[in-house]
Amino acid sequence: MNRFRFLAIAALVGWCSAFAALGAQGGGAAPAEDQQARGKTLYVDKCASCHQESLKGTTETPPLTGDTFWGNWETYSANNLVEQIRTTMPEDNPGSLMRQEVVDIVAYVLKFNEVPFDGDLPMDADALKKVSIKKK
Repeated sequence: MNRFRFLAIAALVGWCSAFAALGAQGGGAAPAEDQQARGKTLYVDKCASCHQESLKGTTETPPLTGDTFWGNWETYSANNLVEQIRTTMPEDNPGSLMRQEVVDIVAYVLKFNEVPFDGDLPMDADALKKVSIKKK
């Protein structure tokens, strides 16, 4: 390998290591904030055309906030909501969202509704079952 390639690779590895160390020391947004930001972006892109950016729904689509949301989901777990969305949404292409996308969307919806949970929502169904949808 010529010297230029070696130096370029060494610089790239060093830059990546420094960037990873910054993240490990708490630089940047917290992981839960990252998940909720991804969830909001996905929600706006994949869900808001029907459920509205305000999450208030329309006459044809249920709201994901307010009394109707609480009437439908309070007492259930985050896993129930993840599975409902994963298997039925979007309405024109059910099951097309990846599990991580759905979990991120649910994290955004739950935080929007001030449902208390710590950190990122987990991907694992058993762990999601331990996250109750309840009012703050």
